[in-house]
Amino acid sequence: KGYLKIIDYGLAKVLNSEELAQSYCGTPEYLAPEMVNYDGHDKNVDWWALGILMYEMLIGVTPFFNKNRQVLTTKIKNSKIIFPDRKHYNIEYSDELVDLISKLLKKDRTQRLGYTGGITEIMAHPFFADIDIKKLESY
Repeated sequence: KGYLKIIDYGLAKVLNSEELAQSYCGTPEYLAPEMVNYDGHDKNVDWWALGILMYEMLIGVTPFFNKNRQVLTTKIKNSKIIFPDRKHYNIEYSDELVDLISKLLKKDRTQRLGYTGGITEIMAHPFFADIDIKKLESY
C-alpha cells in the first residue's frame, strides 16, 4: 500500500536506560563510532544504522565504505559524510533528506537525531512531513 516495513529480529539486546552494551555483532559498514571505539553503546546505534541504511538506499553504497576494515573503521570515526553531486551523477534527493541523514550520522551520539526524543524526534524531522504517520502505524 505504499509503505515499506524493515524488520530484523536476528539479534537484540535489552538494556536498562543507563546501561551501555560492550559487545556487538553486525555488518561492519553499519557500526557506529562508539562501537568502533569500544566506548560502550546504547539504542542510539540504531539511529546511526538508520542513517547508514538511508544513505545506502539513496546512493547505492554506504557512506564510509572501504574493503579494508582498518580504513573503514578510521573513516567511520573521522570522515565527513559526502553526498555525490546531484547533477553530475543524476541522483535526485532533497535538502531535507541530506539534513536528516547528516543528523542521524552525528559521530557524537549525544548530538545524534533521536538521542533525546527517540523515534518521535526523528519522525518530527521535515523530511517526514508528508507522511501520514497514523496511516503508516495502522498497517
